[in-house]
Amino acid sequence: MIKIDAIPLEEINGIKFGMKRDEVRKIFGKPKEFKKSKFSKITTDDFGFCHVFYNLNDECEAVEIFEDAEVSIAGKKVFPGEIDIAKTSIGGLTEENGSWINSQKSIGIYAPNKKMESILFGEEGYYE
Repeated sequence: MIKIDAIPLEEINGIKFGMKRDEVRKIFGKPKEFKKSKFSKITTDDFGFCHVFYNLNDECEAVEIFEDAEVSIAGKKVFPGEIDIAKTSIGGLTEENGSWINSQKSIGIYAPNKKMESILFGEEGYYE
């Protein structure tokens, strides 16, 4: 299992928000590129354990991490597991159709049946 250290609004394992795509790839390796939807204007990088999203300037704006990684914030595990773990550790999460969001910290969690399937960290204002 891959260990991830997250600093909300700043960085994920050395990937800083605003970092250029080529710099992200130097840290995470070679990805598979894809368009998240037919409306996407720019591609997303798939590194297996995570997806990295970019803005139109090719700068990192969000990182979504999946179940084959363990995520900690300030040394405290927040993912994977039951949503109650994140609700206690992160706080300020509100639920909407199986997703839990803390817009102040730009954190989103997909947990349709209380079990977290992914956690997303975004740059400031990502959910606004």
